Amino acid sequence: MTDTPVDTEEAFARLEMPMIEAMQTQRAVRRLHTDPVDDDLLLRLLELSLKAPTSSNSQDWAYIVVKDRAQKARLARLYRVLYRTFNPLVRRSVEGDPEAKRQVRPGQWQAENFEDIPVFVIPCYRRTLKHAPVGFPQISVSSFYGSVYPAVQNLLLACRAVGLGASLQTLPIWFVPAAKRILGLPWNVNPVCIIPIGWAKGRYGPTKRIPIEEVVHVDHYGNRAFMSPA
Repeated sequence: MTDTPVDTEEAFARLEMPMIEAMQTQRAVRRLHTDPVDDDLLLRLLELSLKAPTSSNSQDWAYIVVKDRAQKARLARLYRVLYRTFNPLVRRSVEGDPEAKRQVRPGQWQAENFEDIPVFVIPCYRRTLKHAPVGFPQISVSSFYGSVYPAVQNLLLACRAVGLGASLQTLPIWFVPAAKRILGLPWNVNPVCIIPIGWAKGRYGPTKRIPIEEVVHVDHYGNRAFMSPA
């Protein structure tokens, strides 16, 4: 199935999709139409995303919505610094493997067409004393990431339901000081990830994953108790 842009009323109706269907067919969608995404629809999806839990109900989050092409181009230049370093390595690693080459093409398309993507959503988190204990930076990181990512997953599921393509990425904001300067963020507001959003090109799931029995370890790593002896 190839999704094409739909009107806002139809998109709102798609939010009635059963949760299990959205979860089983969600995937990172990087090839996107360049048609604009309606502001009312985007704001509704962002509103739903904030129904996620957050640490101590602090709600110390912010969304930067980037629509201006010049601003997108600034982020694209930052992205491509690292992309052009790693892409040749990725290309060599998949040489001779048609399936692996197919899987990396959407990412290559996105990097090459980053400015043309309709909208970026950049979830941010405001550092507070509660989440920045002196001497324990790892606790700070886990706290504010843990407060933002549930909302990010809500947004990704909502995008899936209405037919928008989206993916969670960090590479385009890899150099945080530069990303903060581009976005005009104050010292205590940190970008967590970037979500390029547009009407999806291509099909959704069902996604393929390895059997759950191979993933679950009971009490300690290595005790995959749910696997059959065979």
